[in-house]
Amino acid sequence: MFASNVYRPLPPSAYAAADDDECGVDAADGYGFGGGGGGGGGQDAAAAAAIEFQQTAMAYQAFRAFVDRLAFDGRAAGPHLGRRFAGGLAHRLNAADPNERLTARDTMIRLRETCPTAGAGVMDAAVDELADFAYGYAPRHNGVDELLDLITDTVVYAEVERSAVKKLSRVLLRLLKHPNLFSFKPKVIECIRALDSKHEELIPAVLVFIMDIWKNHNAKTIVLLRTMVELYDWCNKEHWIHLQLSVVGHLSKFFSDYDFQLAEESMNFWIRILHENLKYWQGRTDDIRVVANALKKVKRTHWNSDCVKMANNLLNIMVLKNVIKDNSEEDPEEMFQEGKSKVINYCDYISRKILKPLINPSKSTV
Repeated sequence: MFASNVYRPLPPSAYAAADDDECGVDAADGYGFGGGGGGGGGQDAAAAAAIEFQQTAMAYQAFRAFVDRLAFDGRAAGPHLGRRFAGGLAHRLNAADPNERLTARDTMIRLRETCPTAGAGVMDAAVDELADFAYGYAPRHNGVDELLDLITDTVVYAEVERSAVKKLSRVLLRLLKHPNLFSFKPKVIECIRALDSKHEELIPAVLVFIMDIWKNHNAKTIVLLRTMVELYDWCNKEHWIHLQLSVVGHLSKFFSDYDFQLAEESMNFWIRILHENLKYWQGRTDDIRVVANALKKVKRTHWNSDCVKMANNLLNIMVLKNVIKDNSEEDPEEMFQEGKSKVINYCDYISRKILKPLINPSKSTV
């Protein structure tokens, strides 16, 4: 009864190619509340979806009442609530009406809690639904936030198989390359943090992956920088010690970027790294020269006066903290290469041992 009333085809707007101002969700409507387009058409589609959900809401309520009964036997119901059933619910997370998406999410969580044998199917269905969007099979998705909420909740409160952890890791890395990452970045970071407790090297792998995107795709975007800044707070300190030299090397290339906001935020991130790892940088006088050179270049060439002032202030702070001797003469960048090669080896290790198996698995459906 539940499946016949709830599992129905999604409206054409759910499959429409995303416009320039859409991000798997309509950017103008917030996180995942977009209909099929803009203007009145989108409002009409949302209104129609809301009316449609009113007709199926009772089916959701009846199912929740059924699984919440004290006499409900989750183990006996398990064979009837398998992967196919979970897949139908996960598909409803792409519904146009936000209330239905939230209801479908909460129903999947309740199903996982009351029927232990359905947990793996719920997780697998949610990850597959997210993978369709991450890999571009679904050009847009209305419920990315709800999917990530469900997956994060499952990672935190349920046992997740190792194969599912690796599969999800691949999908999350792929989402970092999505052109509309900005719309669901907080949820992605929350999910990465939760998954890092199961796979403790995931955050270092994500940091290396972001640097690979910067290097290979020349994608100098603020959203990736902000993602790195937020993950920095949760990175294992032992891993960070090995990674920070390479991270700072990439950051220094943004100091003189024409986009003054990117330049300012990269310099702010650098001074934070310096303050929190001061002893480390006081002992690396040769490696610090690439940062000093980049800041001196900002003083000399940047068009934005605020960036010039910030670079000058940072150089003065570095002198006061005994990180550099002076802030005037530029050194040749070649002096940085010897120290940089050591951390490149560690990043290569992360890429080879962690990223490569995740991105190019020998046996995977994702």
